[in-house]
Amino acid sequence: MIRQFAFIAAFLVAAYVLTMASLPAAGQDGGTDCASTLWLDPASADATEETVPVSGVDALPVWMSISLVDACTGDEFTIADFVGKTIYVEGMATWCPPCRDQLARLTDAFNQIPEPDREEIVILALSSEVDLPREALAGYAATNEFPFVFAVMPIDMLQAMADDLGQEIAVPPATPHLIVAPDGTIGDIQTGSSSPDELLALFAETRDATAP
Repeated sequence: MIRQFAFIAAFLVAAYVLTMASLPAAGQDGGTDCASTLWLDPASADATEETVPVSGVDALPVWMSISLVDACTGDEFTIADFVGKTIYVEGMATWCPPCRDQLARLTDAFNQIPEPDREEIVILALSSEVDLPREALAGYAATNEFPFVFAVMPIDMLQAMADDLGQEIAVPPATPHLIVAPDGTIGDIQTGSSSPDELLALFAETRDATAP
């Protein structure tokens, strides 16, 4: 099933990349214009410090430790780098209109969060287009003004997430999304669109559930 999804995604990407080649690639190389540096820069600094096990979590799933490449900066990171914060993961594809609409609602919700609190909520938009060049994904994010961390999932990560969470992660139009709480607890994968108010309530619920 996953191999079939990957084949379809790769076929669609081949046509899509031709149109993306002419789109602006703002911030792809310098990093200073990349919204993702809000989270990636602190994560890079923390990586030099001793890692402290997360309370209540025996072992993180494999997919959280698989290396990703930020579409805008080219920096490598893993989802596990952000444990300790609220991590929102949105499965998406650049060819998917429901994904774009959901990311627009997510942007609306994010803009309503007070700036001091934004650093504690990491939003990852992960494309299931396993062969999509990062520059094309960066162009998509910049054109739509989505202020999140974008990365293309490698096939082993897509497979691992599907095995662990469900096949929906490989179906972008279903708008699959999930929350990883600051203590490392992984929520169930959800599908369907969410309003900005619903997303804000989800963030607040996760924060309150893990508050000391």
